[in-house]
Amino acid sequence: MTAELRWHWAAELDGHAEALAGMLAASVADEGILGYAARPTEEQLTGFVDGLKELKAKGTGHVLLGEDAEGTVAMCVIKTRSMPNSRHIAEVEKAYLAPRVRGTTAVFQLARHVCLKATELGTELLLIDVREDSKAHKVWARLGFTTYGVLDDYVRVDGQRHRGHYMRHQVAELAATVTSRLAELNERADPTPEA
Repeated sequence: MTAELRWHWAAELDGHAEALAGMLAASVADEGILGYAARPTEEQLTGFVDGLKELKAKGTGHVLLGEDAEGTVAMCVIKTRSMPNSRHIAEVEKAYLAPRVRGTTAVFQLARHVCLKATELGTELLLIDVREDSKAHKVWARLGFTTYGVLDDYVRVDGQRHRGHYMRHQVAELAATVTSRLAELNERADPTPEA
């Protein structure tokens, strides 16, 4: 199923603070993030948005937003490195898709826009860390990210330890995968009649 969204890299975050905070809260609600006993407090939500603003002010944070007719349904935060010897590496800090666009092409669209931005920034390698067997772990693995390290004590919640995977993917390879997958899905959705 396709869902063509409007995507943009936010020039400023003040106008998007409520949407960003809402996506963090929604991610906690569907267990994308462990460790919150309940919905994050207003202070935690404000802290999340303020942290994004700080990254943006330093020039190392880039916030991608996806919107449909009802509002903001996707976000992805990438963090670049400031040291000249590691500028070829960026980290996917946080990504979220609203339930109404999951199972559509939205994840591939998001990845495509991340690849375009990464290429523009001179980034060749994307890194991400995720909780083992989480929805995010499964999605990023399906996109071709591979584990290069595992931390047994990644997060602690209610006395339990959860493992985390540190994953990587070459931007050029991810771009090729996403382009191919989008073309395949679009072809299925709108087959060209035979002559």
